[in-house]
Amino acid sequence: MDDKALVMLSGGLDSATCLYWAKRKFSDVSAITFNYFGRLEQEKRAAVRLAKGAGVTELIQIDLPFVKEASDFYNGRLKKQDPDALWSSYVPARNLIFYSIAAHYAEYLGAKRMIGGHNLHDVKFFKDASIDYIEKLNALFKEGCLLCNGRAYKILLPLSEMTRKEIIKLAIKLKVPIEQTWSCHREGSVHCGRCYACKQRLDAFSSLGLKDPAFRRS
Repeated sequence: MDDKALVMLSGGLDSATCLYWAKRKFSDVSAITFNYFGRLEQEKRAAVRLAKGAGVTELIQIDLPFVKEASDFYNGRLKKQDPDALWSSYVPARNLIFYSIAAHYAEYLGAKRMIGGHNLHDVKFFKDASIDYIEKLNALFKEGCLLCNGRAYKILLPLSEMTRKEIIKLAIKLKVPIEQTWSCHREGSVHCGRCYACKQRLDAFSSLGLKDPAFRRS
């Protein structure tokens, strides 16, 4: 396998697991993170901590102030579900935007793999996280890559067939610093424990008979 990889790093548990998975698979790992409109400061800090702790070659930070989640775009007037539902964090064309920017850097870095953290649950709501969608992106990248010497970069999804419980098990196996990750969808100094992202984490750890280190840290 090629030596260089670029990890999509949000600061959450899934992307952190991908980062440590990539460190096992590749000798040269960089990461990229996106500061879209209203991104939580704790999430930004988590991405920086995780990258530094993993000793990545470079953390590329991209400011995208025009990219907004639905809850921000509609300024509280979102008609779908409740404020903590998945609709609130929906971003039209999110993965098309993020992976296209990542591909730009991957080509210059000579990174043949871009690592995404989409899991089995994501595709149920976020259709642009499906394997089929990602393979279409890979086909487009292959057609447009001029500096790849016939070997285009592509997106890998190591968690695509994994449940949250399986991801937690893998994270523990890879010695991911889970206590440094941030998943909460509310601003604050600690995880709120009430938003859907917190509840999903707590439920998954509880089903394994474990305490979530990120909440113990809080």
